[in-house]
Amino acid sequence: MRCIYCNTPLGASDYCTGCGADISIQKRIGRISNLLYNEGLEKARIRDMEGAITCLKRSLKFSKENTDARNLLGLCYYETGEAVSALCEWVISKNLQAEDNLADYYLDQMQNNKNKLDTINQSIRKYNQSVLYCREDNEDMAIIQLKKVINHNPKLVKAYQLLALLYMKRQEYERARKLLKKAVQIDATNTTTLRYLQEIENATGRGTGLSSRHKRYEKDAADGKDGQVSGTLRYLSGNEMIIQPTTFRDSSTIATFINIVLGILLGGAVVWFLIVPANRQSVNDDANRQVTEANTKLASAQVQAEELQEEIDSYDEQIAEAEEDRDAALAKVESYDELLAIANLYVSGSESTAAERILELSADAFEGNALSLYESLSSAVSASLFTEYYAAGTTAYVQGDYQTAATNLEKAVEADPDREQSDHYNAMLYLGMAYYYLGDRDSADEVFNQIIEYYPSNASVVQGYISSSSSSDTSTNTLDLSGLGDAATDVTAETDAASATTDTTGTDDGITIYDDTTTGTSSEVVWTDPTTGLQYDAYGNVVG
Repeated sequence: MRCIYCNTPLGASDYCTGCGADISIQKRIGRISNLLYNEGLEKARIRDMEGAITCLKRSLKFSKENTDARNLLGLCYYETGEAVSALCEWVISKNLQAEDNLADYYLDQMQNNKNKLDTINQSIRKYNQSVLYCREDNEDMAIIQLKKVINHNPKLVKAYQLLALLYMKRQEYERARKLLKKAVQIDATNTTTLRYLQEIENATGRGTGLSSRHKRYEKDAADGKDGQVSGTLRYLSGNEMIIQPTTFRDSSTIATFINIVLGILLGGAVVWFLIVPANRQSVNDDANRQVTEANTKLASAQVQAEELQEEIDSYDEQIAEAEEDRDAALAKVESYDELLAIANLYVSGSESTAAERILELSADAFEGNALSLYESLSSAVSASLFTEYYAAGTTAYVQGDYQTAATNLEKAVEADPDREQSDHYNAMLYLGMAYYYLGDRDSADEVFNQIIEYYPSNASVVQGYISSSSSSDTSTNTLDLSGLGDAATDVTAETDAASATTDTTGTDDGITIYDDTTTGTSSEVVWTDPTTGLQYDAYGNVVG
């Protein structure tokens, strides 16, 4: 015993030698626990298992570290068929005292016998199933299960009691009495068993002899034998006892031999007709029992395999979901990193690069402050990108490089999808005319139709260049580029080189269309680019 305050081993004194605390109450509690342990030991020796269990539980209430009481309690549980409770007590005892503990031996004996553990486990399951059958009023199935339980675990007192109770309900009192007598042999003073026996005695009016008594009975006088004198026959004749000796005859050698042969034949017949069929039946029963147990184990293994497979599938689904979450999180982190890198590029002045890279991102990847930053950067870089591509496109246009102009102007229009820039209309007009001069009439018509849709007030400017409404030779038309920034709106007619005549048509919307004179140049300034300051004629040629 050790001090509860400082864990110092205690001596004979009532005070701890380590901390000086008064441990008299602790010692008294230990003595009470040992007293109850001794009382439980005495009861266990006379097979009063219920009384022993009660005393040992009280002993453990006073001192839970009393490993002797706990080990004995486990043995009492094991003797009454409750192996699970016994294992629990021994495991607790092992944890409390790791060395020099009898619980090690008990646990080794249980663990080394796997078949016994499986049998106990099956008996417990069947007992629980029989209890469920009883609650469902399925008595026949309960009786069958309880018989199997008793066969597998003949020490389980509760199984005897429940089966006897079912027999008592069916008024099969003798069967119940027989089962309860077996239960008494396991636990002699179990109150439940004794109460059931008392009810059987009250119902049948006959007592139950629980002690084994060996009695010697006299033979019936009518047989004329007292069993004391061999070779005599006694009988009464009136008031006189007649004793007549039996007659003995000497048997010859042949008769003796015949008797021996007959005895052998009779013994062989007994063996053949009685013992052999019984052995065969026993072998068949054992084989059937083994097959049944094997099928039961196989079914249990299959169920366990299915359950394990379901757990594996569930874990696989969880892993897949976790991987998807991880990939989404990584993609989100990459998007945030990319957004920060674009912000750094924009701050450092690399607006073009920032604009190109931000187009690869999506607003769905951001939320909160990051979404606000994305929208701000998109708005800022789109304006910058629009201005850059617009300037490059118009410059190429006025230089007559319509392919480069179309490429840059198309990027400028794509950089301003919401048409927020003031020069968006001009960019679309330049783009349509670049397609027009490149001969890509489908693309030009598509751009002109968009201008009509988005800017209906300027529809008349491009209406004449759409294929469905233009003349048969639209290449002879030119465009009044009025409204393009600060461009001039005066247009002069070109003189035809062959006929020196001019065909002009005036319209109310300010558009003047000229026939192509094939001269290719004109010195008349038609408009001035507000971005570059260059002056151009009606055909896009630089003037001066």
